[in-house]
Amino acid sequence: MYKGYEQRDGGISVEKIVLMQNISSVEHFLQEGEVPRRVLEDISIIIKRSEIWGITGGSAFEIKLMLEIMANIRSYSSGRCVLIERGMPMHKRIILSHVFYIGGSEMIYDNMNVLEFLMLAAGKLNDNKLELQEQIFEFIIDMGLGKISLTANSMLTKEEKAVVILIAASYSDSAMIIFNLPEYEFHEELVNSIAKISKFIRKTGKTLIMGTCSSLMIERSCSHTTFIAGGKLIYNGTVKNLRLNFDKVAVIVRDKNLRGIMEKLAVLLPGHKLSIKDGRLLIESLTEKNKKTGYIYKKILETGFVPEYIETNSKTVQNAYEELVLQYDLQK
Repeated sequence: MYKGYEQRDGGISVEKIVLMQNISSVEHFLQEGEVPRRVLEDISIIIKRSEIWGITGGSAFEIKLMLEIMANIRSYSSGRCVLIERGMPMHKRIILSHVFYIGGSEMIYDNMNVLEFLMLAAGKLNDNKLELQEQIFEFIIDMGLGKISLTANSMLTKEEKAVVILIAASYSDSAMIIFNLPEYEFHEELVNSIAKISKFIRKTGKTLIMGTCSSLMIERSCSHTTFIAGGKLIYNGTVKNLRLNFDKVAVIVRDKNLRGIMEKLAVLLPGHKLSIKDGRLLIESLTEKNKKTGYIYKKILETGFVPEYIETNSKTVQNAYEELVLQYDLQK
């Protein structure tokens, strides 16, 4: 299926796709009795070719604004923004031909079905239309979207439309795709499809930057992430490093009597943090010395309880973000 699709990036060979240095927004937050603060302040980030970034945070407005500035849709107050080694003026709004920007689901044609729309988007890839149709149909199925392949676009949810547009972007000559939809809620099936599309986009040499409030989407789709809090970037780096360095949860316990287990473990596990969340007892190791899960399992058995379910935590983006925000709040 991927034959002939490997380099659809418009011939762009530069490695540094986005460079933002000390960017501050024009927009301010105004709160009664407080000094106005810029929505975004001192934003610096470098994004390279073939990376998949998830831009996230507690405010969908902050996320969306950052990506609008990055795409040169919104002007900025100060700093420097360079896209594909071309400086973007502070006030002139122009989207480069090598940037495919998705800020909503309106750009899809409602008078077509999914396959027809993608045939139109990918028309330049193959003059043999029957062969192209077969390739696209196969691709849609591979992405887990076979059931909507012949559905009229007008019948799709806005999230489904957005994913179809993302496929169209993957067929384009654009070196950089911005998927700026932090206000959308993608169910897990669509998240899995986006993860597969992201993998394909990376294989073709393009860069994908997603604005999202979904930690699951970042965990499954992205190589890198950044987290915005209070208008500033409090994390910038790989998803792997985020999970390993900030998710402190070592063991997860599920049982009908979590309170009883926690009371016993509070005595048996000094140097650990215990908390109950969403019907789970989370056991965090606060020091390097106490990180061995075997030791924790042994102490659980010493409580005299036999929990219904115990698992070693696989290190999630959601847990890491929660710890990241907690540390940020403590430092303020």
